[in-house]
Amino acid sequence: MIVLNTQGIVLKAVRYEENDVILTLFTRKLGKVSALAKGAKKNKSALLSSSQLFAYCNYTLRKQGSMYRVSQSDIIKSFYDISYDIDAFSYATYITKLVENSTLENQTNNRLFILLAQTLYLYTQVDVDKKFVTHVFELKFLDYIGLRPIINRCSVCGTRDLKSPAFNVYEGGALCSSCSENVQDNISIDVTTLKLMEYILSNDILRCSKAKVSKYIIYELEKILKQYLAVHVDNINQKSLYMLREMKKSSKEDLNE
Repeated sequence: MIVLNTQGIVLKAVRYEENDVILTLFTRKLGKVSALAKGAKKNKSALLSSSQLFAYCNYTLRKQGSMYRVSQSDIIKSFYDISYDIDAFSYATYITKLVENSTLENQTNNRLFILLAQTLYLYTQVDVDKKFVTHVFELKFLDYIGLRPIINRCSVCGTRDLKSPAFNVYEGGALCSSCSENVQDNISIDVTTLKLMEYILSNDILRCSKAKVSKYIIYELEKILKQYLAVHVDNINQKSLYMLREMKKSSKEDLNE
């Protein structure tokens, strides 16, 4: 029987039978795996807290057939506070779904694991722009799964002269003024937004979260990443973000009545 100790983050927890839970874990050593937490729903179970969504733990996993079984776990960070903040919960649900749907079983990605853990931590902080942090996650996520957009040169001709740039998701990144005239479906982009994207790709998310960025630049970044992800990443689930937008829209309408 194979026994392995590894750090992991709970991406999904599905009740199985009366007291058991099937976890989808994103781990350091194994990548994404499914694991059975036997009896985890019992109130006095030692696995109860480590079987909650977003939990970051040390797990001892035993291989049984095609699935692992959690035999022991120790909490590193529960991230339980996320469930009390609708913004944080919506964004955290979105990024964990993004990781779950875009990674293969048993394929490790240590940089993405660290990014996910750091982002969940930032969602628990009160002085952080969670929307901006989510866009930072998206851009670095694209980099770590091999879909990094080209932002420091023209994606068509290669020139670094980007004084009046455009962005094209189908071409994979920035376009110079000359090439943009010959390509359709361009997105207008400010040079400052390109510089911000370069900064994000060159620094960890903890440093990026402290940057002071205007709402307009965040809006441009959001527009670009939304289209880029839609074209290059399959099975994107934005249901939690849609619900968050609808709730905020309803709240604004109620205030205006």
